[in-house]
Amino acid sequence: MIETIKRLILEFQGKNLDYISPRNLLFPILPGKATVITGMRRSGKSSFCYQKIRDLESEGLSRTQLLYLNFEDDRLVGFRLEDCQGILDAYYSLYPDNRRKECYFFFDEIQNITGWEHFIRRLLDTTSVHIILTGSSSKMLTTEIETAMRGRSISKEVLPFSFVEYLQYHHVFDKIPVNFSDDDIARLRHGMDKYFRLGGFPETFGCPDEAMRTEILQEYSDLVILRDVIERHKVSNAIALRYLLRAIYHSVAQKFSVTAFWKVLNQGMQVKCAKNDLYDFMNYLEEACIIYRTELFSPSEKAKLVNPDKVYLIDVGLVRAMSEDPEANRGWLLENLVYLHLRRQKYTLNYVNTSDGKEIDFYAFNRITRDKKLIQVTWSLSDPETRERELRPLDKAATSLGIKEKLVITWDEEAVLDNGIQVIPAWKFLASPCQ
Repeated sequence: MIETIKRLILEFQGKNLDYISPRNLLFPILPGKATVITGMRRSGKSSFCYQKIRDLESEGLSRTQLLYLNFEDDRLVGFRLEDCQGILDAYYSLYPDNRRKECYFFFDEIQNITGWEHFIRRLLDTTSVHIILTGSSSKMLTTEIETAMRGRSISKEVLPFSFVEYLQYHHVFDKIPVNFSDDDIARLRHGMDKYFRLGGFPETFGCPDEAMRTEILQEYSDLVILRDVIERHKVSNAIALRYLLRAIYHSVAQKFSVTAFWKVLNQGMQVKCAKNDLYDFMNYLEEACIIYRTELFSPSEKAKLVNPDKVYLIDVGLVRAMSEDPEANRGWLLENLVYLHLRRQKYTLNYVNTSDGKEIDFYAFNRITRDKKLIQVTWSLSDPETRERELRPLDKAATSLGIKEKLVITWDEEAVLDNGIQVIPAWKFLASPCQ
């Protein structure tokens, strides 16, 4: 195994990283802590690490001070915790002087090694090496990694390209202007049209036609199901799992009742599956970073339990690729985009029910800035009934919760209403900075 690791280390030393497209993301590095990069497969975690490697080289570090191993390489199949010492033995046999130099070790998809945290904690305790880990599992963001690493980690989530990153990738803007000219607005609107259709997975940007792009995105979905759910969790009822994800694709930005789906699956479709298995499948899909859920905002735990969560997907391009009629639900797709943007801005998100049963799409709370806002998302306010349905509950909920900032995100309308509600077009809202 040591000779295999040496070959992999040397291969990386000659790897060309000039093709990497930069991301507008901060790469957190803190002494004594491992940096954990998580996100769905193909969302750009490895490229984000490559970007950091290029930055380190531009600061004067030699490539030999940077180790990179991908534990999904077929040559590392069967790699075990007891093999981890071989990484150090291989690296320092190649570069013995680096024991006294600043070094960075990048371990990609490290969750494939059972008990990996023991090796990483030993590195942190006994060396001064900077450790960067990636994984296609949101468990590496939650209490499990906090327990495993005992407070020795800092996390960063990588989503597909944001709207701003998409514009910069296509050289529409090098930097988003503070004030928009008429020409800027025209370019933002045009970019929004394309981004809303394509989504943010970078590999699909160069596809020559829609059919190929759709096929690639469908393969992403299949890969997540196979590698991050079926294989990782040893799921035997793959048919029920696939039907569940299909139903979620068609329920984007809506409340999703597992109980109601279970009845349809068992009675209407004659597919046998225990209800608890479906709840497990939902958790597995969220761990794989392909879906997200928001629960009701309420001080009552009972109210949260009896009201179903709303579900969102990792990317609108992926939803379109998996939908029979992508244009049928454009308002919900727009809400999904807003959800992802707020998530990038580090907001904790819930939905709100008013006392008369109306719904507010987002109660957004930033735990760092303590900022609070209520947000509705609708394609247009031009219809009087839609306008009444969106604005009245928003005003009522804001008064009840004591929240001043009230936003309505539309496709292309902008106004400040008498009651202080700001109506913002999506192209402008998504052009606002992320953290």
